[in-house]
Amino acid sequence: MDNKAYLEQIASETRVSKPKASGFLGKLGLSPLMKKLLIGGVVLAFLIIIIGSIAGGGKDKNTDRDLVDKLSLRTTNLISVVERNNRYIKSSSLRSLSNSWKAVLSQVNYATNTSLAEDFEAKNSKPQKEQTTLDEDAWKLELEETLEKARLNGLLDRVTSREYAYQIGMLISLENDIINKSKKENLTSALKNSIPNLDQLYDQFDNFAAE
Repeated sequence: MDNKAYLEQIASETRVSKPKASGFLGKLGLSPLMKKLLIGGVVLAFLIIIIGSIAGGGKDKNTDRDLVDKLSLRTTNLISVVERNNRYIKSSSLRSLSNSWKAVLSQVNYATNTSLAEDFEAKNSKPQKEQTTLDEDAWKLELEETLEKARLNGLLDRVTSREYAYQIGMLISLENDIINKSKKENLTSALKNSIPNLDQLYDQFDNFAAE
């Protein structure tokens, strides 16, 4: 083999071949920078879709019937808690305030149960979803335990006023959810009438707790 042939052989063995374009991106003939940008855009779009799906799945899926069921149980349980707790409250003004709240709760409870019977044709007060009952039972137990611990530690009046103010705030929020979602005029009208009274009671309990 002459020198020329030998050198050509060496060159062919050591020459680095140009990588072949592979896959879809390769067929497009994009530069490396454009490929990175395109891949980044696809990944970003994918993440947006996932986040949107999670956010959509977290939205409140309760129907107006579910909310009314919850309000019925909540007011029934609150009436029970107030009646039991009033026996141990020392302050006569706090007991009187609690009785005023009980009266508003009774009105809301009556309007709610009437709506369940007439608007939703519910044959009994049992909620459609068993989880609603489980959630409300757990909530009631927690509230009762809080008040009982306060009684045993001589702090019942202060804790009662604080807890009642908090529960009234939660009740107002629930009523507003029903007002915004439900088209049952009698029920929404009754709830709208109750909210100013609840607002006033909230301020009174909150002020008592601050004393």
